[in-house]
Amino acid sequence: MTVDHLLSQIRPGFTPPPVATPSRWQLASQMSSGDESAPLYQNVNTALGIDFRVQRLPLVGLQVMDPRLVRIAPGATNECHRHAHESLFVVLGGQGELRLGSERVPLTVGDVTCVPRWVVHQTHNTSSDHDLLLLAITDFGLTSAVLGDDDQSMRLK
Repeated sequence: MTVDHLLSQIRPGFTPPPVATPSRWQLASQMSSGDESAPLYQNVNTALGIDFRVQRLPLVGLQVMDPRLVRIAPGATNECHRHAHESLFVVLGGQGELRLGSERVPLTVGDVTCVPRWVVHQTHNTSSDHDLLLLAITDFGLTSAVLGDDDQSMRLK
């Protein structure tokens, strides 16, 4: 695959840079105001122990990074999955464990970890009484521009 081919895939979705405006999001203000914006994605399956939701964060002007807040209920997990985009996780609250391929990585507040492209992973909230809160930053926008719908079609079922 050549650079010219990649550029030809990206150009149709190109948008001009936004006007530079301050963009800020704070977990504390969301928690105190009770602002629960509609989830981008959520899944609850008690039989499989899955209970989580993902919200897109309202940060303006980003074209490559895609910041999201992931909440996993006490004792629950998200789905075991993989995808074409890279992910960087920052633990904002709670405690848990990240299954990354065949390894298990403990997670506590302040930890930062990453998930490379196509690596099977799953996050488990090990607390029995607090949500696990993760700031997930991905390159989903860029990956989608290059691969189109391939990211969705290549996920584990």
